[in-house]
Amino acid sequence: MKLWKRVFILALCLCLTACAPAAETPESPARTEGPAAPADPAGVPPSLAEDEEPTVLTCRVVDGAEDGNLLLAELDEGLYGGTGVYRLNVKDVPVTLDGEAAEPSVLEDGMAVDMAFNGHVLESFPAQLGEVYSVSAWSRGRGRNGGGTMFDLCGLYLQVLDDLWQKDPGLNDGITLAGLDLSQAPGDLTESEKAALAWRFGELHGVEVVTGTFDELKEQGYFTASAISTPAPEEGEDYSRLWYQWEDGCLFSITPNEDHEGELYSLPSVFFNAEKWRSPLGAYCFYDCSAGWPEFGTWSGYQILGGEMIS
Repeated sequence: MKLWKRVFILALCLCLTACAPAAETPESPARTEGPAAPADPAGVPPSLAEDEEPTVLTCRVVDGAEDGNLLLAELDEGLYGGTGVYRLNVKDVPVTLDGEAAEPSVLEDGMAVDMAFNGHVLESFPAQLGEVYSVSAWSRGRGRNGGGTMFDLCGLYLQVLDDLWQKDPGLNDGITLAGLDLSQAPGDLTESEKAALAWRFGELHGVEVVTGTFDELKEQGYFTASAISTPAPEEGEDYSRLWYQWEDGCLFSITPNEDHEGELYSLPSVFFNAEKWRSPLGAYCFYDCSAGWPEFGTWSGYQILGGEMIS
């Protein structure tokens, strides 16, 4: 009889234990049905942990806004120790303009943008960002695009270089290398902007681009002696370009035009020369070019004031 009672009591305990609801613990939280919770009102992306802060990178859109495949140059250079040049397709990335939600089509070449991302940068050139949560942009005259700035200066120089490429095309026909010297280009381009311009110029024309001045590229062995005999330079003169040629390349450069030094203008403007050179008898130049900017706008073209020269 005592044995039966013990069996009955044990069976009753097992039944009660099986029927009792499971206690919720941090290791096994209760499941809820329905859709995942959206981002909180502060705008924290759902893929970020609650206590995680996104990394923010500020860049200039150098090119690509028209189709949403942005080429970007870092404005705060050296922040991440990378190249400072990035590629980003914004097709599926949330975009804001001046703090308001917008479509990617509102982006323009020349805009400053803040990209919130997870902090990972893929080592390539241009570099690729990890997961991008949002892109925040400012229109002309606001943020880093404030009035009195040379909005889309990179776009201007890309246009000048492309126009120069088309002139006397025999000079760059069949080349495997293009040199690019923007070391003196007016307008205070950042090193990242210069690097992005060089890469885009090469991409557009299907050539590898090396950057440097004439003297730097000469020291690196890109040029060979010219077959044309020239007189020795007089004191203070430099005939070095008459002594060399670039057999498989062509050097493009944008330099200031100093004829306008000291002139004052109420709105931003640049005066420059643009040249491509391959040999003593193979060069083309746009002499004394100018471009200007309205107060809250962008350049609408450039003028060649001094003419075009060929040798």
